[in-house]
Amino acid sequence: MRKLVALGGLLLLSVAPVIAQDQGSAQQQQSVPTSAPESEAPPKKKTPPITPRWELSAGYAARSNYERSDGAKPYFNGFYASVDRNFFHWLGVEAEGTSTWKSRGILLGNSHVYTLMAGPDLYPFGHRRVTLFGHALFGLGRESTTYPAFAGAATQTYSYDVKAWEVGVGLEWNKSPRWSIRLIEGDFGGANFAGTKANGGSIRISAGVAYRWGRK
Repeated sequence: MRKLVALGGLLLLSVAPVIAQDQGSAQQQQSVPTSAPESEAPPKKKTPPITPRWELSAGYAARSNYERSDGAKPYFNGFYASVDRNFFHWLGVEAEGTSTWKSRGILLGNSHVYTLMAGPDLYPFGHRRVTLFGHALFGLGRESTTYPAFAGAATQTYSYDVKAWEVGVGLEWNKSPRWSIRLIEGDFGGANFAGTKANGGSIRISAGVAYRWGRK
């Protein structure tokens, strides 16, 4: 009996360190937090700028009128309207019409200048948040001056239709996929009204809004 008790005690003494070691390892494993593998966020894809297929724009226009033979070069106020069809992100075609006028009194009359032109649109950096563009337009111009009745003379109107051209650059802020704001546009043009050579040409400053639709 004593031998069995002694043998049991020896077994307990030999197993105790192993149990203690196992318990310590278990506690150590429980104390070390297991971290889930971090998932890497997929790289963000850059959205390419949207090139609209069509753009319709209109707004205010002010021009220094084409110089006349008498040296007069008054400043006219009015509006412009244009439609653009883009074929590539850097190239389109534009048709534009302008109407500006000025009342110059009984002696000089009330004058209107109209232009209707078309030509290529260039976007050197494509369509972006702020888009830089340039164009060269060619077409027709009309100057019409009406002299009111005065001192027994009846009302008279004189009109001149000639070839016209215009080149310019501008900036547009694309506020949304549909709407943009034409911050400023500056143009220089020429026309041979009344047989003169339009010395100094005409400078036009414009600003307006544009509605865009379709994608190219």
